[in-house]
Amino acid sequence: MAVSRMSMSLSTENIQLHAAADRSKTIESRTEHSIQHSTQHSLNQTHSSQPPDRYQMIDSVHNFIEKFVENDEYEDLPTENGMVHMAAGCSAGIAEHCAMYPVDLVKTRMMAVNTPIEMRYTSMLNAFRSIMATEGIRSLWRGMPMVFTCAGPAHGAYFASYEAAKKHTGARLGRDNPIGHMIAGGGASLVHDAVMTPVDAVKQRMQKFKSSYKSSWHCSKSMLKEEGVRSFYRSYGTQICMNIPQQCLHFMAYERIKRHLNPSNEYRPLIHIVSGGLAGGLAAALTTPFDVCKTLLNTQPTVPNSKQPVIRGLTNGLVTIYRVAGPAGFYKGWTPRMLTIAPSTAICWWIL
Repeated sequence: MAVSRMSMSLSTENIQLHAAADRSKTIESRTEHSIQHSTQHSLNQTHSSQPPDRYQMIDSVHNFIEKFVENDEYEDLPTENGMVHMAAGCSAGIAEHCAMYPVDLVKTRMMAVNTPIEMRYTSMLNAFRSIMATEGIRSLWRGMPMVFTCAGPAHGAYFASYEAAKKHTGARLGRDNPIGHMIAGGGASLVHDAVMTPVDAVKQRMQKFKSSYKSSWHCSKSMLKEEGVRSFYRSYGTQICMNIPQQCLHFMAYERIKRHLNPSNEYRPLIHIVSGGLAGGLAAALTTPFDVCKTLLNTQPTVPNSKQPVIRGLTNGLVTIYRVAGPAGFYKGWTPRMLTIAPSTAICWWIL
């Protein structure tokens, strides 16, 4: 009996020990669950306190990365947003104009018709040496602040318009149709010239030999006061006649050269540089006569005691150039023009 009671007592103690262990595990499990619940609740509160735009931005970046990884052709990256093209165009326009501005000044000097003896340069290198020796190195950047200010918006609108027009013409004529590229380039140049024609008028007066203007602002005020608003757009017709063919040729040649050099459409920035430089140089060479005429219209004096210019319009300008300088006058300054536009377009397409 004693043994039986002892064994029953041990059995009861074992049951109690197991029950205590089970209760302890239950308490630990409930505590752990409570901690997890409270942690999750605090995290949810933290996330909910943050602005929802942050999550949208994270999702957008995530989707962009997924699209980037999935796309084989870099030309098909999601860049249909006009603001992206505008921002890239602004950067490209400022970079190209600032980098090539001294060459552009020499081009304006060499294109001048009926020049004084001091401006009869034998070559582009001779022009650089003469300008730096007689006027100082700072004169190579006369008029650049105006260009720096306006080139960004003009080129931003230019490339945004081109990409939008190319998308619409591509849907109708085919993505690689050169006619579509020509139409898009011509339309974009109309937007660009509306902004840049007044800028070019001020810039070229500042670039003239022995210019009497102290600054771009002084030049703008003097033109407005003495010649009126029309003086800023005196060369607009010539600018359009020059830039529409130039940009049609430029974009058509660029797309064709790029497709020829990179048929697999792989990511090769050097292809953009080479294609843009060759296309820009070709288009510049073929449209040089219009630039000579534009320079003449922008830099000519007005009739004494009158706001009217001596030479009006493209036809009158071309006739004047032929009478003064002969057929060779139409290609005055073609070398610095090519050396301005070819690197400029290469820089532009490299940034884009």
